[in-house]
Amino acid sequence: MKAGQRLWRRDIVGWSLYDFANTIYSMNITSMYLKRYIVDDLGKDDRYFDIPFSISMLLAALLLPALGAMSDRSTKKKIFLFLFTLTCCIAVGGMTFVPPGVIFVIIILFIIANFSYEAGMPFYNSLLYSVASGRRARLVSGIGVGVGYIGAILGIILVQPFVSGEVLSYDVPFIEGSGKVAAFLPTALLFMLFALPLFLWVREEPVVKTGEKVGWRQAYRDVWAGLRETRRYPGVLRFLIADYFFEDAVATVIINISLYLSVVVGLGEGEISTFLIITPVAAVIGSFFIGRLAQVWSLKRLVNIIVIGWILALTIFVFVKSMIVIWVLGSIVGVLMGGLWTTTRPLLAELVPRDELGRFFGLFSLSGRAAAFAGPLICTVVVYFFQPDRFPGQTTVSILGINDMDAVKLPYQVGVLSLALMMLTGLYIFRKLPSPREVNDGS
Repeated sequence: MKAGQRLWRRDIVGWSLYDFANTIYSMNITSMYLKRYIVDDLGKDDRYFDIPFSISMLLAALLLPALGAMSDRSTKKKIFLFLFTLTCCIAVGGMTFVPPGVIFVIIILFIIANFSYEAGMPFYNSLLYSVASGRRARLVSGIGVGVGYIGAILGIILVQPFVSGEVLSYDVPFIEGSGKVAAFLPTALLFMLFALPLFLWVREEPVVKTGEKVGWRQAYRDVWAGLRETRRYPGVLRFLIADYFFEDAVATVIINISLYLSVVVGLGEGEISTFLIITPVAAVIGSFFIGRLAQVWSLKRLVNIIVIGWILALTIFVFVKSMIVIWVLGSIVGVLMGGLWTTTRPLLAELVPRDELGRFFGLFSLSGRAAAFAGPLICTVVVYFFQPDRFPGQTTVSILGINDMDAVKLPYQVGVLSLALMMLTGLYIFRKLPSPREVNDGS
């Protein structure tokens, strides 16, 4: 069978469709509707979203490495992934039926949903090597990310009629929008529907049985052993620390982009939806292109280029006022986002032994989720203190001579600059990463 044909095996399609499914959740809940529902509709401030989000990420950071280590000892990655996916969908769907005044219940359900969404990721990442190997896994990783962004686009299009009764400013017959809360149940159903092919079509690669039953205590011992043993695998610890800063910035962009577009850029509901469709379209193109490029280029070089692009894009985004440039930057950010996730997953896999992928993807999740715990909190603190009625904000407004209208935008602009600084810190650490071992092209 030719290489090109093998890419359309149903196990690869099923694995990639899970990226499609979970990005519907990420786009509609994390990026698009829930935070704006809490801030705009319920009249609460950013903390009512950012703190629960950070709590869910802290839980993920504490538990996922052990779960990943446990998965290395048994063929149960699909079972874990199914249970976490089902829990996420039930919690998201449940938010639909919570009365607006009971914000505490919405917060609890969001913590459960987001933790479950994140908890499935190390198992999903490990299953990549049940459907591909060698350099082909790099390409399949890019396909998964690209298909995921197609999910983000279709997720917005399929859910938006329930929110506004429109799609991209066009009325949808027989559907009357019911507001942002109406996005929750359709998102949950779509996530579960498109996740099913992975559970039906992907055959998990068997592991060598050791005869030892692994519990939580042994799993955490394996995790700490993994941290100690990073010295045996040059570059792993440096990679995880650098990725912490990369993920810090990206996670914060994802959860704040729609609010930034509303407050700072001044886009309306339909324009925000269009922007958040254009960005994933660019991410799809970027993921496929960079996945192809990764087959012949050094992954380290690609990550360097992508992170430099992030730093430049975030910095320009703060200072530019041209709407044309802002829309172009949205496309560039999409390419960079897809490219970063396309390259970092296989880069880690090439730094560690194949039979320890679960443990090291658990550590990868620890790095990323600890970052996603810290990033939104840092951004929230920055936004809080740079409000025009607080000392740092007052001082900055006075020194720069900012008018009242722009003073409202200042906290969010400083927040974006803090994300560029996070990326720069990660790049400084990443620059001395040794090139991963050469891998043979596999099926």
